Amino acid sequence: MLDPESVKLASQGARRSIAMELLVLSMVSLFLELLVIRWLSSDVRAFTVFRTFPLVTCFVGLGAGFALGSDRAFRLTLYALLQLVITMRLAELLGVTLWGFPATSVFQWGNLAVNSLAPAYMLVFMPLLILLLAGPFAVCLCIGARLGVLFNQLEPLKAYLINLAGALLGSLVFAALSYIGLAPEWLLLSAAVAVAGYLIVRHGQRWRHLTAIALLALLAAWTPHATTLPLVGELLAYRSVGPITFWSPYQRLDLTVFRLPDSAESADSFLGAELAVNRAFYQYFFSDKAGSHVSGDIARFLAARKRQYSLPFELKPADDVLIVGAGLGQNAEAALGHGVKSVDAVDIDPQILKLGRQYNPAYRSAVNLICDDARHFFGRTEKRYDLIVFGLLDSHAVIGQGSSVRIDTYIYTTEGIREALSLLKPGGLAVISFAAVAPWIKDRLWRTMEQACGYRPLVLRDSRAFVWGKPDIIFILGDGVRQGQISPPPGWERVAAPGPARVRILTDDWPYLYVQPDILDIPFWLVMAEILLIGMIAARGALFRKNDRTMWQLFFLGAAFMLLELHAISRLSLTFGSTWFTSAIVINGILILIMVANLVVMAFPHFLRTRQGMIYLLLFASIAASYFLPASGSSGQAAHQVLVTLVTLLPMGLAGILFACIFAGVAQPNRAMALNLLGAVVGGVLEYLSNYTGIRGVELVAAALYLASFICSIWPSAASQPEPLAET
Repeated sequence: MLDPESVKLASQGARRSIAMELLVLSMVSLFLELLVIRWLSSDVRAFTVFRTFPLVTCFVGLGAGFALGSDRAFRLTLYALLQLVITMRLAELLGVTLWGFPATSVFQWGNLAVNSLAPAYMLVFMPLLILLLAGPFAVCLCIGARLGVLFNQLEPLKAYLINLAGALLGSLVFAALSYIGLAPEWLLLSAAVAVAGYLIVRHGQRWRHLTAIALLALLAAWTPHATTLPLVGELLAYRSVGPITFWSPYQRLDLTVFRLPDSAESADSFLGAELAVNRAFYQYFFSDKAGSHVSGDIARFLAARKRQYSLPFELKPADDVLIVGAGLGQNAEAALGHGVKSVDAVDIDPQILKLGRQYNPAYRSAVNLICDDARHFFGRTEKRYDLIVFGLLDSHAVIGQGSSVRIDTYIYTTEGIREALSLLKPGGLAVISFAAVAPWIKDRLWRTMEQACGYRPLVLRDSRAFVWGKPDIIFILGDGVRQGQISPPPGWERVAAPGPARVRILTDDWPYLYVQPDILDIPFWLVMAEILLIGMIAARGALFRKNDRTMWQLFFLGAAFMLLELHAISRLSLTFGSTWFTSAIVINGILILIMVANLVVMAFPHFLRTRQGMIYLLLFASIAASYFLPASGSSGQAAHQVLVTLVTLLPMGLAGILFACIFAGVAQPNRAMALNLLGAVVGGVLEYLSNYTGIRGVELVAAALYLASFICSIWPSAASQPEPLAET
């Protein structure tokens, strides 16, 4: 419980130091929140495409901490950080980081056997989930507890404005450090040093805190070897280096290098490399001479790969080629080997392109490397191509911090395929390779391409392929296919068309390539119920105390705002590209927008606070405008981009004004923030509904939550009800 003295506003002389402390601690708070989401989603396979769980765990912890409002809890922050790091290290040692999430409706790369083990798997996974998320929860609770104390020592709007400014700084610092590739454990250590410095200055106990920092440093320096192994086990005999771990702005990368046995490390000894992403196999790169140094199964495997990468250039001699999802450059090397004069290679990950330059000679000379989202590149380039090659472009990461949209899925929508085809010269071809391990993914891609181009694609499979698993499917589109002029080369067989079963077509509003919306995902909802139940227990002090209508009004505002924020990241990623930079700009732009809304309310408090009904009306109108405005169709036009951005962000600006009007009058700012954060937990969970409703449908759910908030604002308060008559 809060100390009675902490509830009183601080004296004028102390407010400056309180404001500075609040600024720094808010910065550390958001920095650690983003760090936890990045670390868990990259290092633990279960959270790679289910970032919602680390996200809502952080919000539950912050909400419970705000409600607790305890200085004593904050003193345990370093121990909570230790708990987080120890849990991650143990999980890595025991192989738990390779476990997948028990979802039956969502495809997860590197986790193909979980569905058949769902009942038994659930019994183990559900308690394991609690252990994995206990560290993030404890860290956020400890920091939130001190923030709750500080909020009650300043005027509500001033405290909130400082909190937003600190969050903005934390987000910017995190984005910068993530871009340069610092590992999460070292980012966490830097935040821990800042917390330890504060605790030593304020509470003493120097050796206690320095000991905790020393332990954290040891755990950060001791990194267990990555457990990712080559997909082709026989290649282990040629492994000379690795796996070596790198961190890109998007994901964790583990690189294994293969060289000739008993040879010095040189360009002549290099055979190839394997790249794993977020602990799952991602791609290979092999040099031209690799096939002459190996035999048996590996030789047949490399021959099959060479046939696949050569196929586009056998179908269509080309001068100008575009490769999207270029990766380490196997497609680019094949293009140059077939005499292509100009190759544009596009990949979204700058670290992968950097590794490609290091190991692939083609990337160091004749190939034009472009670091961009493929769909965004389609919209902005004016160049036309003889061939467009999709280089097994498949994603292991989602957009932003909690969205259900993966960074590749806008590429495979009907609109995305049409944009790609519009870049072809007359007679040009688009060759799209995909590892369609699940049959329903193949059927969805097939039907989407039919919808996009208006004719049946030519779909091939290598009948001679020697691979560990099913051979890749290759879709071919273009004028030659439409006119029936393209036939399968020798050794390639046609793939049968999908049956008459109905398949949901991919669109920019429903781009979920890896989701089966017609399946009731019981394992997923059981795990979600577990998280919500734990959250309710942890935050029972805020949720189940007697809350007036204002508190519940803020609760629903938090839920709706989280939905709109995740929706904005998904929508603007379509407009500006599904890159880390777009996500960072949107998140920081929203923080600035809320700060401006806060300043507007501080400048016109009486005028705005007495017109909340009008603000609600404008909010509903802005959501309607956003709902009916298409986000795609003119992605290359600056005017359209500006319009979509303004219309998408306007509801959040109005919601920020509304929140500030209400928050300015609360008697207990810490409890008000707790309810708002716990509402954000509900919003984060509800974002999953976009898998059924589509991206625009999320706005309707947000509108319903804002309606609930409005009803709370006009509902008679308990104080206005007549007292019951006493019994005689």
